[in-house]
Amino acid sequence: MIYVVQVSPSKEMKVCSELNRNGFDAYVPRRELLIHKSGLWTKVINILFPSYVFIKMEYSTENHIRIRHIDNVLKFLGSPSPLSSAEAEVMEWLFNNGKIIEESAALIDSNGNCIGFEGFLEGYDDRVTYFNRRQKKATVEVKFGGKTHKANLGIVLKSADITGQG
Repeated sequence: MIYVVQVSPSKEMKVCSELNRNGFDAYVPRRELLIHKSGLWTKVINILFPSYVFIKMEYSTENHIRIRHIDNVLKFLGSPSPLSSAEAEVMEWLFNNGKIIEESAALIDSNGNCIGFEGFLEGYDDRVTYFNRRQKKATVEVKFGGKTHKANLGIVLKSADITGQG
């Protein structure tokens, strides 16, 4: 089961490290993204869901107390409630085995339309709810804690050949 804890702003990595040190399997999904600032494109690594840490565990009162006593942990989401199986499936994908999510290549046809992706998003076109060529982002929506959260993933544009492949 995957549980979500809300943490103090900018303390996600510190809490995640502390949880892992205490024997929990904790994750903070991160992504590589191009940001346009002062006329230049700069590659940055950001946390996908600020103020949230995800923990794979079997719930128990003892685990709840141990987690709540870690500095900067604010609360469990829900009562606490684990993610549904559909939510957990998407989060497992976004955990990316603990690695930073690298940019995907968006395959662009001769009409300027995105016809697919290479890299992390390959095979997951159906999960992309919004695509922005100018900002070089593809958005995936994820539900947890009773809310829909938008995960903006970095893309690079790549011309597709006539067979539809890059």
